[in-house]
Amino acid sequence: MQMMMAISSFRQIIQFFFKLLLIVSVIFVCDKGIGTILKHFYFRQESGVGYRSTYAIDSTFADVLIFGSSRANHCYVPEVFEDSLHYTCYNAGRDGSYVLYTYAIFKAITTRYNPKLIIIDIRPGDLNYSTSEYERLSLLLPYYQKHPEISRIIDFRGPYEKIKLISAIYPYNSLILQIIIGNLDYNKDRVPDIKGFVPYFNVMKYERMDTLQIGSFSIDENKNRALKDIISTCKQKRINLVFVYSPVWSISQSGYSGAISELCFKNGIRYIDMSNYPTFNNHPEYFNDWDHLNNDGARVFSSILINKIMHTN
Repeated sequence: MQMMMAISSFRQIIQFFFKLLLIVSVIFVCDKGIGTILKHFYFRQESGVGYRSTYAIDSTFADVLIFGSSRANHCYVPEVFEDSLHYTCYNAGRDGSYVLYTYAIFKAITTRYNPKLIIIDIRPGDLNYSTSEYERLSLLLPYYQKHPEISRIIDFRGPYEKIKLISAIYPYNSLILQIIIGNLDYNKDRVPDIKGFVPYFNVMKYERMDTLQIGSFSIDENKNRALKDIISTCKQKRINLVFVYSPVWSISQSGYSGAISELCFKNGIRYIDMSNYPTFNNHPEYFNDWDHLNNDGARVFSSILINKIMHTN
């Protein structure tokens, strides 16, 4: 009797593990299948932010590259740079993506080729630690397997990224809407994309320019090391590098740019602070909002900046 009970219990255990293995197998197959479909449609996007990131990482060979967040993406006009410098230009800026994203894209691009000029739009506050900036590195998860130079930066998100990436769906689970929109033809007309540049066409209503209130912040060492590595790489590869603080609708306090300007000064890199440039002060017709120029302002700014780059040692 005891032997019969033991055999019955053993069979139940075998059945349990068989069912468990079957469930795990189904989950694995579904995960790989859905992940493969998402990957296919992610990399066949022909418009939108995902497409622009992929183009910057894998395809561009432009002589001049623009890096930064939305202030880069909407304020630097490639065709203006091309007309003046007679170099090809691509705008690799992306909304809401700051130093760490810039660093990842920079590493991927300079692994492929050496541009002639790199411009990084940056504000001193961009060196501050921000949890959300680490979270937004998830935007780069689709490139994790193919680009080890990017995966090392994504790993800043935490120690479990490699485990999470066992799932084929994980890199795309927050990008599904973007993937759908990026595969629709109408999106090409909905959001103009001019060599990565996305213009704004609104005109800001006049508001008095207030002094920018600056809170205390501590420099994120990961970002600090990233900028130092960008500088070192550009020197090694003989790439002309310029940091720029583009115009804002506010009056910056003296010394606000200290963290960036000091880093540039120590390393012999040009830093151009145009945050309060007279051409844009009290001229709302050049602004889309407090932080971004509109298309007219972007073209004026790009022309002035090119002149400064060409004539400033």
